[in-house]
Amino acid sequence: MRKLCFYAFVLSLFSYLSSCKVSEGWEPVISDPEPQGLAIADSVQLFKVTPSAATVADRLQFSANHNDMQVTGYYAAPNSTITVNVHVINGTTAARLAIGTPFRDNIRPVRQYFNLTSGQQTFTVDEYGGLVYLIYTANNYTTTGEIEISFDQGFIPVPFFQKGKTTHQQWIKTLDSLKNNVPDVVFSSDRTVLVANMDEALLFKNEDQQLIVNRLDSIINFSNYISGLGGTNGLHAIPDNKHLITVRDSASGGYMAAGISIYYTEGLSYRMLQPKYLSNTNGWGIWHEVGHTYQQKGWTWGELTETTVNVYSLASERGFGLPISRITANNLWPKLSNYFLKPLSERNYNSGDNDLKLIMFYQLQLAFGDNLYIQLSRINREERPNVSIDEDKMRYFMLTTCKITQKDLSDFFRKWGLKVNESVYTEIANLQLPIPAQDLTSLRD
Repeated sequence: MRKLCFYAFVLSLFSYLSSCKVSEGWEPVISDPEPQGLAIADSVQLFKVTPSAATVADRLQFSANHNDMQVTGYYAAPNSTITVNVHVINGTTAARLAIGTPFRDNIRPVRQYFNLTSGQQTFTVDEYGGLVYLIYTANNYTTTGEIEISFDQGFIPVPFFQKGKTTHQQWIKTLDSLKNNVPDVVFSSDRTVLVANMDEALLFKNEDQQLIVNRLDSIINFSNYISGLGGTNGLHAIPDNKHLITVRDSASGGYMAAGISIYYTEGLSYRMLQPKYLSNTNGWGIWHEVGHTYQQKGWTWGELTETTVNVYSLASERGFGLPISRITANNLWPKLSNYFLKPLSERNYNSGDNDLKLIMFYQLQLAFGDNLYIQLSRINREERPNVSIDEDKMRYFMLTTCKITQKDLSDFFRKWGLKVNESVYTEIANLQLPIPAQDLTSLRD
């Protein structure tokens, strides 16, 4: 069963990726570095308006916002003076500079922001300093605008690896040249911005940086795929803004996704800066955190925050071709067997641990393939269900899943102990759908 599902996944994903294009017009235009020069950003860059994080989250019906800051490739030192020159090419949207990386600079209360106007401006950086980003957003998809920014006095270039542009030798040369100038380095791919500290970048400088950014993009593309996202226009277009993934001090745990960015701690840098760890079982942490940025509010009720996230983690697992699922690898199936030893009246799905609860979603994938979650995600965006309490979200998930699969899944849901008002099961019965030919709770990989 696992092999069949994997082959189907690969075929579907290949078709998806073949038709998928990188979003155009949503990132700064940065010229190619000189073949023998340093891997740094240009001093003059073009930026276009992007939809705000809240606008993207609303369109895609995500549970939370994510990043809408654009990377510049520069660092501003603490207590320094910086000078920029802004030329408005078109549009009236105001832009801001943001100093400081979320989570990376966790000692500071908030990032520092500077409002930009046309012409030359000079600002004083606070006592923290940090990487420099641009916020140039609109709360819609119709507003356009373009500005040219000259990063003049006070801006310090950081090692800046750009997918498809920077060479490995350039990267090593840049690290060696700038290692005493700045604390951080930046990787920019089609879908992500990765911030790492200089010490770790130096430690792993002999790795394949192009493969790192390729695999980061693959992780995002696997989540886009299972979410039914593709292309650059319309309701189901791929998210417009890049995922921001940043290092944080080791005292902060492991990985986390919260609001504006995803972080990993310094002790996990080896997993982010060695490509082999992004695509094997050690990649689960970053797969999981990326998954949090894709969870939809329509079918993620309160007890599922750490459950539905792994629909996306499992998509990355299959996409990278791991031979067995995490559920099998971690010997989680006995949890299901023990749970089903309980009488039906004593089973309560929402009271189970996250590993157990994930098995229900995995069995549905084994039964109906990726299309179930692709369609569920698309329908959620189209219908925009007005569900705010957990029981309404459970009802929406149960009914929508039955409609997509064209099966009466009441027996499956009852065996799993989904405790909802009996009227939900009546609604399912009223759909007059056939029951599955096999007991779906018996599925294993």
